[in-house]
Amino acid sequence: MRPERIRFFTILILTLLTVGIASRIPIPGNIRFARANFDMSSLETKGDDEMITDKDREVVYVYLIEEMKRLDALNNLSYEAKARMEQVFYQANVFIANTDMTVSQLEAYMKQIDADIAAASEKSAVDAQQFIYLSNSNPVTSAKYGSDTLLVLSVVNLGKTDIRDLVLTPTVDTDPKKWPFVIKTASDTRMIPVLPAAESVEASYNLRMDIGWEFTVKKDALTGTYPLTFHARYYRNDKIEEADLMTYINVTGAPGSGYLNETKDANEKTSTPRIIVTGFTTDPAEVYAGDTFHLTIYVQNTSQRTTVSNIQFDLKAAKEGKEQDTIYEAFLPTSGSSTVYMNSIAPGASAEIGIEMTARSDLVQKPYVVELTAEYEDEKNNPFTASANVSIPVHQEARVDTGDVEIAPESIEVGGSSNIMFSVYNKGKTILYNVQVDFVGDSIKSSSAFLGKIESGGTGNVDVMVEGIAPTTDDGTIRAVISYEDDAGRVKTIEKEMTLFVEEAFEDIDYTEMYGDEMEEDPGAKKGLGKKWILIGGIAAAVVAAAVIVIITVSKRRKKKKERELTEDLDDDI
Repeated sequence: MRPERIRFFTILILTLLTVGIASRIPIPGNIRFARANFDMSSLETKGDDEMITDKDREVVYVYLIEEMKRLDALNNLSYEAKARMEQVFYQANVFIANTDMTVSQLEAYMKQIDADIAAASEKSAVDAQQFIYLSNSNPVTSAKYGSDTLLVLSVVNLGKTDIRDLVLTPTVDTDPKKWPFVIKTASDTRMIPVLPAAESVEASYNLRMDIGWEFTVKKDALTGTYPLTFHARYYRNDKIEEADLMTYINVTGAPGSGYLNETKDANEKTSTPRIIVTGFTTDPAEVYAGDTFHLTIYVQNTSQRTTVSNIQFDLKAAKEGKEQDTIYEAFLPTSGSSTVYMNSIAPGASAEIGIEMTARSDLVQKPYVVELTAEYEDEKNNPFTASANVSIPVHQEARVDTGDVEIAPESIEVGGSSNIMFSVYNKGKTILYNVQVDFVGDSIKSSSAFLGKIESGGTGNVDVMVEGIAPTTDDGTIRAVISYEDDAGRVKTIEKEMTLFVEEAFEDIDYTEMYGDEMEEDPGAKKGLGKKWILIGGIAAAVVAAAVIVIITVSKRRKKKKERELTEDLDDDI
């Protein structure tokens, strides 16, 4: 592995973490890393006072990356712990790449890195990196000598407590190797009044605050990646805390000004050419399990002097499964080959790699890693290799279905109520959040039922009373609108139709007022022949007649509805 590739690899990890690749596992309070000590005897340079070489840097870079992977696998790191640890590794890579040091100085620095890792792993450590995170760790690439550049930092609060009166001040230096910008003022501070906390890592990024500086790049700035330090002072839990935060910027210096990380041996050999990944896209933008998509990866030759040629790119998707017989790659190339060949890339130029792939239909919803390995040669046919990872989020389509509807009674009067019951099934592989059912119709009062979260394969039951507010003037159709959110927070809805008739309420009749004295019992009443009993019989007949009318009306409406549905089916067949 080469230094530039390692630095990019770390940047890429931090960038991917920024867009939400996060674990929901909390940090154990008693976590301890089992760290391995770096073996100084593995260096090419042996003397304590001798300067380290690029080969020594490569040995250290490989150790740091492997140690990072080992600690992650050993300790099952949470998102916050991994972000802090990767920030330590990233800073170490950049510092070693841009600093001339002896073997003894490197040994002391590696011990410092070991201590920094220990601090990053402790949940109780007083370190702003546990709470404040710069989400845009990907360097700005447009800064050029003698020109103005806008540097914007997205500040994220990863803690559980609000941060107030956050003041960020850039740490400037007159040395062009440490600070590439013209110093205009003694202090160029920015302030964020409140940086709110969030209940989840994903939500914290939605609450991030952006602040910016407009800097002028020095005319004598060197070409390379500059680490920029910003001093943070803020209130947390009503106490003042301070810490240093770091980001990075890529600067293009004037021709002949030199390179920030350039090293030469006695034979004046130029630095090693690097191929890095600058980004990727997918078409379609959102990849669903079972979809075929086109992956485009953007690469750049960072060398300003050397053309790289005879380039072979190999893409390898992450393997899924636990048992030996069930291990498979998440993505498969549709052409059967995952190798892409390119003739050459000029100094400083960029290129695109494209390949069509298919995501397996049984993938769960999460990001999947694709490893890109590049083998290439310089102008003297010296072989090199480089590799980097890109992470492709895969989505699962939500699948919602409903059971049979039970309505009792199926016909009510205005002011009456009916009970509606049915089930909502989650047939997809993702969780449904905030599931709610709203009943709407012209003849009923709007009502709703909140079911909350329904797990994959789970069921939610609807049991609602609806009230009739107006007589039915159509076929009696009302709608149940089922809304839910997927894992990305997007709201989706489906509708289910059902039939409920609402009739006019029958008015009570005052028969005493209507018939007056005729309601009084006459002499023949004692013999069962009075007008009162005749009237009661008439009322009973009227009630029966009214019931018959209701039944006939409902039957006619149902018959019309069936005839209309049959006509629509025939129209569809035609």
